[in-house]
Amino acid sequence: MATSNGLRATPLLAGLSPEVVAEFLDLAADRAFARGEALFAEGDKGGGVFVLLSGKVKMTRPGPDGKDVVLNMAGPGDLLGELAVFDGGARQATATAVRDTAACWVSTRAMLGWLARHPSASFRMMCLLAERIRLVNDRLEDASAASDVATRVARALVEQGSRFGWRTPDGLRLTLDLSQDELAHHVRASRERVNQVLMEFARRGWIRRECDEFVVINAPALTQRARYRPETAARRPSVTAPPRSRVARG
Repeated sequence: MATSNGLRATPLLAGLSPEVVAEFLDLAADRAFARGEALFAEGDKGGGVFVLLSGKVKMTRPGPDGKDVVLNMAGPGDLLGELAVFDGGARQATATAVRDTAACWVSTRAMLGWLARHPSASFRMMCLLAERIRLVNDRLEDASAASDVATRVARALVEQGSRFGWRTPDGLRLTLDLSQDELAHHVRASRERVNQVLMEFARRGWIRRECDEFVVINAPALTQRARYRPETAARRPSVTAPPRSRVARG
């Protein structure tokens, strides 16, 4: 049985009846992962779904050159491995904790039974999957050759700041938890070009870099430089609004 700390407020369970939530807690088991530890690897048998409670996890797959490409960064409230629950397939990416991470885990069989018994939970899962599909579509837009390197770097900063940043008197602070090479692969550019873009953003007074942290000084300008299309901007990340979660550094 998983502890209820933070779990009741996750998108999967928030708003469901106490009875439905209590049953989920009975089915779930607490898991803890140290920084650098893998939750699962690409090709592993599915087996179950994770709900992240704290920390931060990077999802990666090997690129054409054999180096890992960061597909996504997941944090508190996110589901990992939910597709394998429905199709029984293997994991499509490797999930690695980049900070000490707490999660709960529910086996595929238990998860399917819980969803079958509770239509409200099934509907919630469908909504989360629909949100995931929209996110994938947005990432396809981000991967478009039409966006330049500066746009892709701005989007990476905005996305991470929106999700994992924290407010300070100096501005919004964030830690990417990525090496320079990983960031370069993530935005499909050379390390040198990414550094040039970051220096240009700093020269314009949009950001400031302090060791492994970034401080967003001019949030509207950085968000504008991300150049989201008006048709999708309403659902895209923004650092002008309060971050969606505060993740303690680990």
